[in-house]
Amino acid sequence: MRLGWAGKAAIAASLPVVVGLAAFLLVTVHRLGKVTRDSLDHSLLREARGVARAVARGPFDAGELQKWAHELGQDTGARITVIDEDGTVLADSHVDDKDVGALENHGERPEVAEARAKGEAIRTRHSRTIDRDLLYAAVRVPGSMRVVRIARNLAEVDAALRDASRTFWYVALGVGGAGVLVAALFARGLARPLGELTAAAQRVEAGDFSARVYPHGSDEVARLGHAFNRMTVQLRETLARAEAEAARLSAVLEGMNEGVVAVDAQERISFVNGAARGILALPPDAEIAGKRIYELVREPRVLGLVQAAASGRGPVEAEIRHDGPPRRLVQVRAAPVGTGVILVLRDMSRLRRLEQMRTDFVSNVSHELRTPLASIAAAVETLQDDGARLDPNEGPRFVQMIQRNLRRLEALLDDILALSRLESRPETLPREPLDLAGVVRAACEELMERARQAGIALTVRAERSRVVGDGVTLRRVLDNLVVNAITYTPRGGKVDVVLEPRDGAATVEVRDTGIGIPEEDLDRIFERFYRVDKARSRSAGGTGLGLAIVKHAVGLHGGTVEVKSRLARGSTFTVRIPLAAEAAPTGAADAGASGEMAL
Repeated sequence: MRLGWAGKAAIAASLPVVVGLAAFLLVTVHRLGKVTRDSLDHSLLREARGVARAVARGPFDAGELQKWAHELGQDTGARITVIDEDGTVLADSHVDDKDVGALENHGERPEVAEARAKGEAIRTRHSRTIDRDLLYAAVRVPGSMRVVRIARNLAEVDAALRDASRTFWYVALGVGGAGVLVAALFARGLARPLGELTAAAQRVEAGDFSARVYPHGSDEVARLGHAFNRMTVQLRETLARAEAEAARLSAVLEGMNEGVVAVDAQERISFVNGAARGILALPPDAEIAGKRIYELVREPRVLGLVQAAASGRGPVEAEIRHDGPPRRLVQVRAAPVGTGVILVLRDMSRLRRLEQMRTDFVSNVSHELRTPLASIAAAVETLQDDGARLDPNEGPRFVQMIQRNLRRLEALLDDILALSRLESRPETLPREPLDLAGVVRAACEELMERARQAGIALTVRAERSRVVGDGVTLRRVLDNLVVNAITYTPRGGKVDVVLEPRDGAATVEVRDTGIGIPEEDLDRIFERFYRVDKARSRSAGGTGLGLAIVKHAVGLHGGTVEVKSRLARGSTFTVRIPLAAEAAPTGAADAGASGEMAL
């Protein structure tokens, strides 16, 4: 069949259209393939980072890790492989448990080697294990040289792109054979949905996964449009899962007691949790992300740890003492993660204080026990001598010494047990409504004779004050405060005990005209075994734990205790305990509910 000039002209006229259309289709297919592959790369890397963080949180034994990888692989449809530092495969989601050990060493796989060196890698290559072309994303596990690798099969994506490309070429050839007019009309009709598809692909490339195309009919372009829509839905779901995982991780980090600071390769802060803000004394509402760490942290040793970790020297840590205020001892650990650094800050101040308190307590208890025990031992050794035992004067004196020191030991052990119960088992403290005035009067009545023998005038004024608590514990508080007042007040002085409801609290004041407390000791008198006048305290039978018991007992009742004192002018201890809900916060007591007694 010979073509006339009109046919040739039509073919010649249609050639630019066909060539232009073919070029347009080729660019579109290439652009769509690039967007699709880039989206797959980023999505796969995000999944790999999430799995690496989960492996780092561990710990897993070999069986648990394989089971976990297998379940995760079923959920995500990806092949998940965990590779040890020496290249041994620890787990593989697409291999049976018994076959994991038979897998060849993966240490020389390109993506694995690159991930160890750079923190993460993305590669496309042929897998000899399953004989398929796969897209690999490998990420180093934080804090180790293990690598998590995720692989997806590219056969379906490549096949879809090849089908689309082949279809586009058939369409272009058909248009060329149909003539100039038909080719032009067909090209115009074909260009419109492809333009929409290209615009939608550009929106997806920019991060807008809500982009959609609305193809008509059932031709290849329509099928490509539907495939594009399905792809954007899958990409959005993958991104949503990654964002949810990031949100969960952020919630976990915010709930940690340890401070966490993430620093990128340019030493800019990308994340800081609430605990880190507190430890570093950063403003709670300040915008920190994006600032360089040296703009916010002035401690050279912290900056040195960041630089050491970033330089590839592995995790480094140090304890840094901050003289304040407030005084702090902070343990700082810096570990490289990818191209950045993670700082973990742990405030060790309270732990060290507790350790020091425990050491001091053991030392003080040993010292307090050693003195009476030494006296008892000396008296016993003396009494073993027949002459001393039979001496009518010396024998009773040594027996009295033994009895006195035994009573001292008994009082010391009683106070230690009481303090231990208050500190370690506060939940066992009884809680019942009671009138604190009765507790105050009962405590003072028992101490009246002791005050009389010491030549002290003891007066009590107690107004009705209903509180909720343990009467026995509160009685011990009053006993300790009044006994201390009597002990440290010279003969001829006086001690006043006043209870009245004031500002929503039952307020007890124990005032004396005693020797007073030096100002430098006021902040420490509630510490265990702390004595202002050690010789007088021991001679008076004190254990050094009375005021520590007072502080803990009042604290367990939701109250406070404070002291004001002047040397040679006396001291005033003030205890405030919240009134019961039905009690009036202020006001005079009912008739007969308050009383005053004096010696």
